[in-house]
Amino acid sequence: MIYYLLLPFLSILLVVLQASIADILFSGRLILEISLIVVIYAGFRLDLIKGLTLAFILGFVYDCLAGSVLGLFTFIYMVIFLCSFFVSIRLSTEKLYFIALFSLICSFLEEILVILFYNLAYGLDIVKKTPLIFPLQAVLISLLAVLFFYLMRRTEGFLYGKAFQSTERARTGRLSAEA
Repeated sequence: MIYYLLLPFLSILLVVLQASIADILFSGRLILEISLIVVIYAGFRLDLIKGLTLAFILGFVYDCLAGSVLGLFTFIYMVIFLCSFFVSIRLSTEKLYFIALFSLICSFLEEILVILFYNLAYGLDIVKKTPLIFPLQAVLISLLAVLFFYLMRRTEGFLYGKAFQSTERARTGRLSAEA
């Protein structure tokens, strides 16, 4: 229950923190999407109900605070969570190179969906204005995802005595009792 109560406040804190860090480091030219990394991590580690709730609230908060079209990032984060969730059921997601590659693909997927939406809805061609930003941002997110997953694995080892093993719960226990 405490998870669901703290989630909106921690989501606001995360989105504000990622925007602040991106503004300080990159002067607003590059967006550091730590929230996307958290959604991918949730897809690999959380059950379906908790993860969908996290993806929905994090996307909604990002939409509200970033000034995006309401519902765009909510939809994108939920799609990325579902992709991460179903990939983690089928594959072993503990290898760092797999995490980097999957995060790179998810980042490109998010950017393609945003570009398509703005092109279809408003007729804006974002790629012409900033052609080199999107690949650089995707590579940065994939590298940060590796660091994030490594730090979370170390934190799990410190808190619980051993790191999380996805093979222990693959195909079992990932779905909530309510689902």
